[in-house]
Amino acid sequence: MKLEVARPLGLAAILVATFLIVVPLVNVGPNVFPLRLGVRDWRFGALGFILGALTLPTLGLGFLGLGGALRGSGRVARWTFVIAVLLAVGTAVGLVVFLTDGLALRNAASDPRVHPMYDQGILRTVVLSGLAIPAITAVAVASFKGMRSLAPRD
Repeated sequence: MKLEVARPLGLAAILVATFLIVVPLVNVGPNVFPLRLGVRDWRFGALGFILGALTLPTLGLGFLGLGGALRGSGRVARWTFVIAVLLAVGTAVGLVVFLTDGLALRNAASDPRVHPMYDQGILRTVVLSGLAIPAITAVAVASFKGMRSLAPRD
């Protein structure tokens, strides 16, 4: 398939990407506001919720990069790179804070019967984040290479 034939699919991929990135943000927002960064219980719950919602934005970033490549758009590649770097760093930092708070809360729990609940939540979030970080990083690297090779057509 020639690139010009696929070009209209690029716009569709960008629109789908926008949907996949924005909708989870809209869904997560009401569940984490008002911000209470100084409260460990809140941080643990909010970060667990946010990190657990990374699936669709990660997929959206992939579509955004693909759409930019199909359109031959250096601007979309740059935006994909910037968003992916910010998301990868934010996810890594969020995971460290989540683990620190989660383990502290687990160890402070007076009833050992709640430990399995903490363990399950921590494991789930670590697995999801552990899969998301390399995927997001791969999108960042591919977007960086793409934005360097795409001539400014925008």
